[in-house]
Amino acid sequence: MKRLKFKKEKCIGCQLCAQVCSAMKEGEYIPSKARIAIETCYEDGNLKYMDHFCILCGMCVKACPVDAIKLGDYIEVDMDKCIGCGACADKCPKHVVKIRDEKAYICDTCKGDPTCVKTCPQNALTFE
Repeated sequence: MKRLKFKKEKCIGCQLCAQVCSAMKEGEYIPSKARIAIETCYEDGNLKYMDHFCILCGMCVKACPVDAIKLGDYIEVDMDKCIGCGACADKCPKHVVKIRDEKAYICDTCKGDPTCVKTCPQNALTFE
């Protein structure tokens, strides 16, 4: 099963991955709405990273009381079933599940063809 991988030594903190993710999934260039999460900041003159990627552990699937989340080659949320209770977000060990507008949002790796990987100018993201 493929998943996103992050090579922090290559990342320059441009947030292009989050911008393109939010544009593709939400129709707006707003990184805070992205389903991919690579937080960057400068501390003591050095770029620091915090990446939140799905490790496909299935904890969110098990936590969902209405079976709205499925795990296959990627995580998929059935928005018609999702009740926005947040149980999936509470159980996620990597904090990748976000509750917004009373629904769960999770990176689905663009259903196996992640745009963020294609867009990263430094090849800091891979899908393997």
